[in-house]
Amino acid sequence: MRKTTSLKIDENLWKEVKIKCIKDGIEISEFLEKIIKRALK
Repeated sequence: MRKTTSLKIDENLWKEVKIKCIKDGIEISEFLEKIIKRALK
């Protein structure tokens, strides 16, 4: 099950994340989940 949430993030950082995800062919939520999982290990 997945939880919907909202974030407040610097606008320029968000643009960079969007561009990276487009280049990598992944959704932003998938990108963020990977980062969070790595941080919790």
